Amino acid sequence: MHRAPAITAVILEKVLAFLAPLFLDVAGDAAAAREAARAMLETYDPRTDRELRHAALAIAFSFGALDALSRSLNSELTANQVLRLRGNANALNRAALQNEQALEALREHPQAEEPAEAALDLPASLEPADLAGFARTQPVLSRQQRRALERQAEKAQRRQQEQDRLAQRASAAAAHSGGAMLVAAQ
Repeated sequence: MHRAPAITAVILEKVLAFLAPLFLDVAGDAAAAREAARAMLETYDPRTDRELRHAALAIAFSFGALDALSRSLNSELTANQVLRLRGNANALNRAALQNEQALEALREHPQAEEPAEAALDLPASLEPADLAGFARTQPVLSRQQRRALERQAEKAQRRQQEQDRLAQRASAAAAHSGGAMLVAAQ
């Protein structure tokens, strides 16, 4: 039995409430901003709550990246502030692309079971710093980082195996010496 994908109305409303402020400054009023957010979401054509979340994050991160880049053009900023804003823009853009890729992957393999993931809350606000901080909390690792973690896990496993062997030897030695004492006592 195939279940038709659906978007929960309450979740859609929550996502629209988060996205609407992105458009408020140019839309003029809250209703127009919500409609702009809805139109932007529709371009991603989400069919499920999960696809909706990825689409919303892709939009929020994309606009956050544009906002950070725009702010970095302020001539009154120090070089460090400009670099920080551009770094945030880069992280946000990367997060937007990752959410778009996740959305595409869900569409390519809709029946595929993905590993259980913790429910993600949306960022605290749409400010670039909050969006960038949220993006950094997502565990996206390079191949080198994954390999380093695998090596650490392998080393920990070998250490545990060595400790287990030493414990077995100590146990065997204690049993052997206890048996020898029994023989000597007889």
